[in-house]
Amino acid sequence: MHKIAFIVLTVLVFLSASASRAAPHGTGELHDLSLQSATLFFPNAQKIAPVLNDIPARPVFDSDALIGYLFITDEITPIPAYSGKPISLLVGMSVDGEIRGVKILHHEEPVLVIGVEDRQLQEFIGQYAGINAEQRVRIGAFDRAGYQGVDGITGATITSMVINHSVMRSAKEVLDAVRKHPEEVSAAVQDSLERGAGAAPQEEINGIDFLRENYATVTLLGAALIFLLGILFFQDWLVKKKQRYEYVRTGYLIFTVLYIGLYLGAQLSAVNLFAFAQRLGQTLFWESLLYDVAIFMLWAFVACTILLWGRGVYCGWLCPFGALQELIYKAARKLRLPQFTFPSVVHERLWAIKYFLLIILVGVSLGSMARVAPLLEVEPFKTTFGLLFQREFIYVAYALGLLLIAAFNSRFYCKYLCVLGAALSIFSRFHVFDWLRRRKECGHPCQACAKACPLDAIKPTGEIIDSECHYCLRCQVLYWDEYTCPPLVEKRKRREQRALKQQSGNLIGTTEVR
Repeated sequence: MHKIAFIVLTVLVFLSASASRAAPHGTGELHDLSLQSATLFFPNAQKIAPVLNDIPARPVFDSDALIGYLFITDEITPIPAYSGKPISLLVGMSVDGEIRGVKILHHEEPVLVIGVEDRQLQEFIGQYAGINAEQRVRIGAFDRAGYQGVDGITGATITSMVINHSVMRSAKEVLDAVRKHPEEVSAAVQDSLERGAGAAPQEEINGIDFLRENYATVTLLGAALIFLLGILFFQDWLVKKKQRYEYVRTGYLIFTVLYIGLYLGAQLSAVNLFAFAQRLGQTLFWESLLYDVAIFMLWAFVACTILLWGRGVYCGWLCPFGALQELIYKAARKLRLPQFTFPSVVHERLWAIKYFLLIILVGVSLGSMARVAPLLEVEPFKTTFGLLFQREFIYVAYALGLLLIAAFNSRFYCKYLCVLGAALSIFSRFHVFDWLRRRKECGHPCQACAKACPLDAIKPTGEIIDSECHYCLRCQVLYWDEYTCPPLVEKRKRREQRALKQQSGNLIGTTEVR
């Protein structure tokens, strides 16, 4: 199944990248802007001149007086958004650089298709009216000196940042071009058919700025990732003491849910993979990858660890939804709620569901990311950590239902429905390290680890199924447990018997001396 899925997925990703290269990012509406478009921002507009030479902006006139400019952001600064494609925004700007308004023309953002109400979107873009192009505008920077803060869209952090930078950069470029070539502006006023000249170089915002602004996130999350690497490198020391392992494991899962999931909202998604596939063959806009530093750091960590240990490092330790499921399962065990597992034959068939879902989603995403948005709701991540269950009942019921099932069947969603896990598991086949210890008795006849594995990722013959393993290290705890692992149990019993005989011999010798 994994080989077939890998081949099909590779073909589909190639087609997705090809389709993305073939499809223009611009909306094509720039040359079709009507006077009605201008009156959205300039009620007294009577005429629109042709686009300027080097900057795609149209001068807007009230009779013979120049009153502003009309431009489309992705024609000036095509910044890839969450979907991997730019968001097309129509912006009206006065001659002195004051933004008169913003209108979304086109986008393929899944989070804006489902999950964000139109009211929220209009409230967000409405904040730009009255802001000057020379102001430094950042999401949430209300208390920061020298910045104008705006509220972001809840559950759409990256999209909010892309819209913000698209609007402000485009406006600044148009304003700089106008100031650099005042003679062209004068000519445009005298004759509305006269074209202007190009823009001054726009100062790029270094991606390092985002790291500095998110110093606390980079430090704490970076420390957590380093700590996880320590767990991997010193796993033998960790698992030799069951209680020590349980403390570390449970503590890390709680950290993942509370900090990575709830606080940072850094739940990775299959959308990220589709967006990356859309960018293949294009110039990567590295700054757009840094809009959400936590997401960037986690994906960079996944890219490294999946090649070394497989997908289990992320799925087992850093996935907030997976961690939440496991914590619920642990609590259910403490409460002695009944547990159920599927028979081996049924379990293996159910595995295939997530791979079929992945193939369907990639296939649908070939045409448009917006088209695949409704299907991506198979991931409950946005409902749980992005919108905190503040959305339509059907999505809330779906997410809560999965969490409820997790109380009775460990990581049910991860095992059978996770599209992201399916994609990552395909690449897990090529990992370098194999540090999970096994004994010759594993599977023949011992089944202790196979029964204890929460993912049922150990075959009856004893082999660990790498593509399904979450690297929770539970089998390694049993490997070193001399009260559970049958070979160690036998060794312990023989050792205790020898000690008992020696102790008996000492007692006999003492009695004879007396």
